[in-house]
Amino acid sequence: MEEKRPKLTWKLFPVEILIILIGGAGTWLVGSIRQMPQDRLLSACVTTVLGLAVTGFHFRREYLRERLDYDNGSHVFRFWICMGAGLAVAFACSFLPAAGWPFLVVYVLLALFGNLSTGILGASMLLAAAVSLSGGSEGHFVMYLISGTFAVTLFQHLEKDFRFGIPLFLSILCLTVCETAGVVLTANARPSLELFVIPAVNVILSSILLFGCLKIFSTAVLYQHREKYLDINDTEAPELVELKERDREAYILTVHTAYFCERIAAQLGMDRDALKCAAYYHRLGERLEEVMSEEEFPPAARGILQEYQAGGAGVTRRETAVLICADRVVSTVRELLQKEPDRKADFDGVIGGLFEEFWQKGTFSACSLSIAEFCSMRRIFMREKLYYDFLR
Repeated sequence: MEEKRPKLTWKLFPVEILIILIGGAGTWLVGSIRQMPQDRLLSACVTTVLGLAVTGFHFRREYLRERLDYDNGSHVFRFWICMGAGLAVAFACSFLPAAGWPFLVVYVLLALFGNLSTGILGASMLLAAAVSLSGGSEGHFVMYLISGTFAVTLFQHLEKDFRFGIPLFLSILCLTVCETAGVVLTANARPSLELFVIPAVNVILSSILLFGCLKIFSTAVLYQHREKYLDINDTEAPELVELKERDREAYILTVHTAYFCERIAAQLGMDRDALKCAAYYHRLGERLEEVMSEEEFPPAARGILQEYQAGGAGVTRRETAVLICADRVVSTVRELLQKEPDRKADFDGVIGGLFEEFWQKGTFSACSLSIAEFCSMRRIFMREKLYYDFLR
């Protein structure tokens, strides 16, 4: 990946240049249709072009530093597709009343297919273009900036078990408050019900569009590997059945390791499916690479398994750290119970000793696993004393 990314950035230049050219030409065309004065039209064009250029530069830096969310680093062009759609929205909004702009959706979409900073920056640049073309006020810009930034913050780092009902409600509530404040502050006379018709329509339309976009995002990004995980995370999968027949002890250890990995991932907010998959297949040995290629393992599971196989102190993923801990705990406890089946085992002492060893050796010194998560993981293992009877 480190070698491919710099090469790929050169392929992004034509797309960025195309978006910038479309933005500049579109701004000039819309401004001409609206019969804007030449000085204002030139200012709007310069603002749009510079805004798109800065957004592209920032997106490129975030991409090279691997700061994009989800798998956006592997699908960088969809961000620019969203930017193109956002440009179309900005041009359309210049012909609409300022209170009816659906810019909340633009903010959230750009953030979901980029990250927090690129989403806010890109959407704000598009919003500035719309305000410039429509002759809107600073109040309209601030209104959508506040509601958009608030929504982006709420929807940052969506997880597979994330319930977006409350964030969706809060986002729409913030938009409603901003729209209401905008009507009250900009009304030249006493506010009437007619003034709230367009803001109400915008709130309803933004709710529908945002809900639809979140459903599409969940299907296309969060759950894109759902069917694959259902197949390979089945204990009756051909490779696991083969492992069971060839090495029953290894199969038993993988099943118990997967149990702990799934529980820890759920409590610590990790990728549960990827971690469970890695737990099932981490004992395949030399056949692992072949199986991952044949079954087309999702990138997240593949990354955990490859890092686990590499060993050493170079563990960087939290999920890999959990896999290592679960594997050591399960194998150590099972070995202890089989060696002394009639003796009451000191599970707390065994688990505490293992985690002390991890800490002293600095096994996870380069890992993104926090100290709090490390301690939480240890407590989870210590609470599972009744489960260890299944390891006999």
